[in-house]
Amino acid sequence: MLYVGFAETDVTPKMGSESPGGFAARRLHEVQDPLKAVAMVVRNESTTLALVGVDVVFMPDQVAARARQAIEARTKIPPTHVLLGASHTHGGGPVADCFGSTADPAYLDLLVERITGAVEQAYHSLHSAEIGEGFGHEPSISFNRRFLMRDGRQVTHPGKGNPDIVRPAGPIDPDVGVLAARAPGGPLLGVFVNFACHLTVTGGNGFTADYVANLRSVLRAHYQSPHLPVGFLLGAAGDVTQVDNQRAGREFGPEWAQICGLALGSEVAQAIGRMDWRKEAVLKADRTIVPIPIRSEAEEPPEIPTIGLGSGPAADAVYAREREEVKRERERNPIVPCEVQAMRLGDLGIATNGAEYFCRLGLEIKAASPFKRTWVVSLANQWIGYVATPTAYYAGGYEPRTARSAKMAPSAGVTLAVTAVGALRKLKG
Repeated sequence: MLYVGFAETDVTPKMGSESPGGFAARRLHEVQDPLKAVAMVVRNESTTLALVGVDVVFMPDQVAARARQAIEARTKIPPTHVLLGASHTHGGGPVADCFGSTADPAYLDLLVERITGAVEQAYHSLHSAEIGEGFGHEPSISFNRRFLMRDGRQVTHPGKGNPDIVRPAGPIDPDVGVLAARAPGGPLLGVFVNFACHLTVTGGNGFTADYVANLRSVLRAHYQSPHLPVGFLLGAAGDVTQVDNQRAGREFGPEWAQICGLALGSEVAQAIGRMDWRKEAVLKADRTIVPIPIRSEAEEPPEIPTIGLGSGPAADAVYAREREEVKRERERNPIVPCEVQAMRLGDLGIATNGAEYFCRLGLEIKAASPFKRTWVVSLANQWIGYVATPTAYYAGGYEPRTARSAKMAPSAGVTLAVTAVGALRKLKG
């Protein structure tokens, strides 16, 4: 017998708060759509798991640790059984000290309480349910943003129609992972979605969950359920956005976010329509802490971008300050304890890390996974910054350039992948 509960809480910050995700500080004074923490709790006779998708750009370490501790105190769910994932919306609240932005301790306190509250409400709403899992396929709204150029470098967002583009330097992941629950033989109770694409679409001057808000609207309209909980967990999208650099046009703004929401919503609904629903499922969780060093100065990428994202004198000045911050952090603590979490819900395997993880690395985890269906969830349970493929560190581009948002050793990506596959195999056995 399975028991499932859903709940959501509002995590919208106060007006005038900073919204991180860019080089300069940006304060927002309106709400385009409310930010949410959406929780799904699943229990069988022996195990309880909690998934929480939060509309923030990153999941700060201290928020995850404090929320898990509070969740355990209120529900007895062990911290290892709680997955806290950031959607990576660039219209979220002040959670990060990086570039021009500063985290707001009061907002971090609010996040802890609202995340905990969502899980507690979901836990106390547990009732008999069936779960189903499946995948959609959506290859038309996400694009790798790194390109091999004619001079041999790799450049991030080299510009629309740049004649020196040879080809994309990495893949996309078109999988739309879907986990849903319904009352036995009855209506849908809630949905979680896993997809790999930056949440940089909506833009504007207000707080926004980006295309996830549109996805929620589409599914709520389709199922005629105006309060249907829809949680979102980001895939391996470190080098994937909605921008097609090889085609004319502008893939930004509320209208394009609506297109993304419609495309994803259609795939989610189709996946749900094809689901086999089950009243029983194996539930397991595992957590591994792997020590990974902050890169040494000798490992810092030698190439400074001359074009594309992260190039220009203003960016160079920002990165000069960031390198000093990373140097101080390395002197204080050169090793970062990086969490790799694995979960099993029936035939679905989930592997997480706290990185803005490159897509190719996520695809390698999926290919090596012992589960027929696997989610890779990035920016979960902590924030360790960009983790690229090993070649990216000498090939160039925005993502590997040393900053508090890109500080891990070049070996980090492979280390996290190997650890994730090992954790998944442990749960499969």
